[in-house]
Amino acid sequence: MHRVVAVGLIVVVLALALVVVRVWFASRAEWQAGEALVAEYNRTAAAPGADPAPEERRRRAALLRDAVLRFRAAALWYLPGNPYGRRSLERLLVIGQRAEQAADDRLAVYAYRAARSAVLGTRGFGLGDEETLGRANAAIARVSARLERPPAPGEEVLSGTERERRHLALLRAPEDPNPWFALLATAGLLGWVGGVIGFALRGLDDQCKLRLAPALWAGGVVVCGLAAWAAGLALA
Repeated sequence: MHRVVAVGLIVVVLALALVVVRVWFASRAEWQAGEALVAEYNRTAAAPGADPAPEERRRRAALLRDAVLRFRAAALWYLPGNPYGRRSLERLLVIGQRAEQAADDRLAVYAYRAARSAVLGTRGFGLGDEETLGRANAAIARVSARLERPPAPGEEVLSGTERERRHLALLRAPEDPNPWFALLATAGLLGWVGGVIGFALRGLDDQCKLRLAPALWAGGVVVCGLAAWAAGLALA
């Protein structure tokens, strides 16, 4: 019995290690893809004083938008101590700041909102990066105030500061992860851990020989649990 328990503990540790490795490498892959897109954007920069063709401007803007999506995905693969999540959030804020400097407010708010959604999407799983969330909210409010259409005749005319405060108040409203997807991730986590424990207890006999039917059942539970956990984490 002690041997079975020891084997079970080893299996649990190995399963946890596999999940950690999967999240780590997925986050790194997304971050590297985003960095490659930014590098290509920088390589194709027009010479000072040159006026690139509209098609070239659209192509370069698409590179940055794709990079924003990659960095957001990297940040959503949350893992304590994962440096790629933090780097990706910082990169999103930098893209937004540089877009503001280039008078491209639409790209700026796109990047800032991606950073905000990444923080909110992982808040229920322990990230809680309030400092980055505050920076993103302030930037979104600032840019959104500039993007507002002019007031129609008869509408209240607000100053830029007042418009910014209004946007910021809306952004500061509580916005937790979708509870159903968070529940799916939690159920998936419990499922695959339970499947591993079931394999250790029922999939092996006292001599640590494989019992095929219980082992296959436990393996199916682990696979389904991992899939549900990953889907809930990505969609929450």
